[in-house]
Amino acid sequence: ISEAYIGLYQKLPARVIIHRLTEVQTEKRLKEQAKKEKKKGITYKDRSKRLSGMNVYITNLSLEDVPTEHIHELYSLRWQIEILFKT
Repeated sequence: ISEAYIGLYQKLPARVIIHRLTEVQTEKRLKEQAKKEKKKGITYKDRSKRLSGMNVYITNLSLEDVPTEHIHELYSLRWQIEILFKT
């Protein structure tokens, strides 16, 4: 979705990218959720379980600057850097 707007008072332009995961990736996520449910004694709603089969990115990077196929790699690197600085 190339033209989305976020914000309550000031509507900022954003780009929303939604990727469906493979069956293997989805099963892995569901197993992790099941572990959390058992460990913490919580129950995820069916909606949350259905949504675990996709990745959603909301970014202000334009399509010309960063193509859609490079978003995951870019954000993965960014998250790794953030983790390094936090530790």
